[in-house]
Amino acid sequence: MTQLRATRSPNEPIIIPRADNLYWWERNGIFNAGATEYKDNIMLIYRAYDDYRMSRLGLATSKDGVTFKLYDHPIIDTDPTDEFERIGIEDPRVTKIDDTYYIVHTSASYKKIGEVSDVSLNDYIPWRVRTGMHSTKDFKHFIHHGVVLPDVPAKNASLLPEKVDGAFAMLYREFVADSEVLKISFTHDFVSWFGAKDIPWPAKEDWTGLKFGLGSQPISLPQGYLIVSHGVDMKGEYRLGLMLFDKTDPSKLLWHTGPILEPETPYEKVGFVPNVVYTCGALVRGDELWIYYGGADRVIGRAILLVKDITQAIAEG
Repeated sequence: MTQLRATRSPNEPIIIPRADNLYWWERNGIFNAGATEYKDNIMLIYRAYDDYRMSRLGLATSKDGVTFKLYDHPIIDTDPTDEFERIGIEDPRVTKIDDTYYIVHTSASYKKIGEVSDVSLNDYIPWRVRTGMHSTKDFKHFIHHGVVLPDVPAKNASLLPEKVDGAFAMLYREFVADSEVLKISFTHDFVSWFGAKDIPWPAKEDWTGLKFGLGSQPISLPQGYLIVSHGVDMKGEYRLGLMLFDKTDPSKLLWHTGPILEPETPYEKVGFVPNVVYTCGALVRGDELWIYYGGADRVIGRAILLVKDITQAIAEG
């Protein structure tokens, strides 16, 4: 059976935080980037941390996928007066449908004093997380859609790259009581949702003992929708894997792997959160899958898998 292991290319971060005061909004970390292509450029919309852990979204562009141009200012800033994103916009995932790029992200805030956290009943901080969205056609002008799943505490959300029976389809991980559920829901307008289904998680393994979740946006392959997933073991170490969903019925998980990438290098083991490799974006370029991932919640790296190796592993089951 094919053992899939992603290769770091290069074997060092491709984007690191800029320390100058001009870049105060990102000097504590650049990580967890959504990835897409626009006019022959690789576009990374990344999460940036300031000194107070407030998250905003920056843009990096590249012709070769390794050497990136970064812009001086955030392309999407958080609104401290917005009750749903007062402490940041996090972990963007980008899906292109027709001529529009949909940037689905986590909107983070605090609940009022005395209210219970959305994230965990045992969490002493009353976090509130919701799924927000922006969209663009040119990466210069952005429409702020606000929270699109207003009553659902969820993370890891992203849209499928193709409509299902004329409707947009969104995968997400919802917090339910003190656990998490993988779900899919459908909408025509991002206001009314229907057809929500639970998707059973794979059985827990050592590398997913604490948590299992989605990672990249869904990528359309002939075999189905491919997602680079993540798992967290009982020591809190993050690893990456792969999941494949059925195209006809994307609520069906067809196939998944063990870990394909784990923290091994200094920039993955030491940082704001140690021992983390985590992705929000990947894309197929030629015969390769390029995975852009955050290392230790501080830098961005790239890892590669050959598409033919993924195809062979899927065929082998």
